Amino acid sequence: LLGFMSFCGLLLTYGLNTWLAVIMNGYGHSISPLYFVLVLNGSALVGGLLASRLADRTGPQRMIATTFALAAIALILMTFSFPLPLLFLFIAVAGVGTIGTQVLVYGFQSNYYTTNARAAGVAFCASMGRFGGIFGPIIGGWLAAAGFGGPQAPSPSGTSSRTWSTVMLRLTTILRSKSVPAPKPRYSCVGRLKQ
Repeated sequence: LLGFMSFCGLLLTYGLNTWLAVIMNGYGHSISPLYFVLVLNGSALVGGLLASRLADRTGPQRMIATTFALAAIALILMTFSFPLPLLFLFIAVAGVGTIGTQVLVYGFQSNYYTTNARAAGVAFCASMGRFGGIFGPIIGGWLAAAGFGGPQAPSPSGTSSRTWSTVMLRLTTILRSKSVPAPKPRYSCVGRLKQ
């Protein structure tokens, strides 16, 4: 399950970084598509720091599940015709829930494994994440080539964002079921020794 979290996180990270500009151009937005990617990554930076502070208080499992769920909702809302400021807000939430959450996933994984298995466990999870990083742009390209996303989609909302949101919601359901036991924290997500 920990490897699957990394897989989904990097699938969305690389998929959105590669295809967000194309998807937004498909919806006919007149501003530079670079702004969409800037908002996505800028919010991930700030949101990742804030989420790591909250994860120290509430636990990383709960925070990862919450931010993944918020990202899934934001990805679905991005496919509708909202005013540009509201669209930027949804992109910012998606950035926090995808790129920003991946930082929390790495912190959770490193605290989950015991010292003698930590290197192998984190390496396995990172490797699974890299597969997601490979498949994210590929899946986005397939969906774009098939005509999904943007106004040419057969439904009112873009299927590519709906597909990514479905992955996020399923992962959130799995995380909420607490199938991965919470580790005994020795360090906080930001690296300070817990008292």
